[in-house]
Amino acid sequence: MMKSVTIDLPDNLAVAIESYVKSGFFNSELDVLLVAICEFVRRNRIDLMERFAREDIEWAKSRGYQHATERKTNRGN
Repeated sequence: MMKSVTIDLPDNLAVAIESYVKSGFFNSELDVLLVAICEFVRRNRIDLMERFAREDIEWAKSRGYQHATERKTNRGN
């Protein structure tokens, strides 16, 4: 299944994409955009997961949750 997305590109970016297609690096403008988006997602996946994890940790801290090892340590004091 595919989702359709319509975008407006700056002229210089559109020209660069067209040149990749004309030179034979890609079969179509769509292929250029798909590769670019896939590469962006691949490179930023770890950062995004880490950000979500940090947000989850901060949420838990704000509600007074402690990790099991912290509860054990605090009981001994």
